[in-house]
Amino acid sequence: MSILLIITLLILVLILSSVLGFVLVDLRHITTDLVYINTHTTNAGVTSNVHFGSIQRLTIAMNQLLEKTRHLQQTEYQREHHLEQMLLNLTHDIKTPLTVATGYVQLIQQRPSAATPTTLQRVLDNLSSVNYYLRYLMDFNLVRTKANHLNLESVNVSRFLERELFNFFDDLTAKRIKVTPKISPDLYLTTDQLLLQRIIQNLVGNWLKYAADSATVSLNKADEQHLSLIFRNHTAERLTGDDTLTEQFRTTNVHSSQSLGLGLNIVRALVTTLGGKMTLKIEEQTFIVTLTFRTRLPVD
Repeated sequence: MSILLIITLLILVLILSSVLGFVLVDLRHITTDLVYINTHTTNAGVTSNVHFGSIQRLTIAMNQLLEKTRHLQQTEYQREHHLEQMLLNLTHDIKTPLTVATGYVQLIQQRPSAATPTTLQRVLDNLSSVNYYLRYLMDFNLVRTKANHLNLESVNVSRFLERELFNFFDDLTAKRIKVTPKISPDLYLTTDQLLLQRIIQNLVGNWLKYAADSATVSLNKADEQHLSLIFRNHTAERLTGDDTLTEQFRTTNVHSSQSLGLGLNIVRALVTTLGGKMTLKIEEQTFIVTLTFRTRLPVD
């Protein structure tokens, strides 16, 4: 009886040793796959040669994590490429009108009689364009510096929005734009005040350039976890192609070198940095920008 028990135990030990050996070999194989993936640019995943449920679940979980990491890397690469392209374009946009303005100033220095009202107006227009693009360059740099260093705090967005609108009161009145605010009171948002301020200023700035007669701003709860901020304005010209409106050189005025798309592109980058979402919509001659923010940013 004891001999049979010993033989049985020996057989179990051999079986367990074999299983353990297979598992160790497979873990070594998985480790080799991971080392290769971490040191090479590849879409490969880890593989397993055994069919134990726990090992299979481990490889599936690893491959899911690898896929998620690749997606995040691709998203970050696209974001960086987009920002670099914006910087390149902004630099070019600033250089062109600055060169033109400098040329006119040099002409006036050589020939003072050339300082006609028309020439001076051209200098002023080009310097205005330089100022326009410099402002967006500052916003671009703000996006880059704030991407990983947000100064988050609880903000009463209702009061904050009312204050920013009041600061534009004289400019809006001069443009004869009647603004109708529909702001729910005491709505709070955990956000970076500086980025939120630049978002609002850019969108009100678009009113000043493109709105005709009237504009509306609405702030309300989309649900228990989200706020909805909507800027709406009537336009003198019919707009088409919602998807093209964030293109950098998209403009609603053929006589203007200043782009609606550039401003909206910057706004979208600022909103994304705050973890929000921006959507555009056109209804007849009404232009609508909808911003959706989480009341509290998700914890990493």
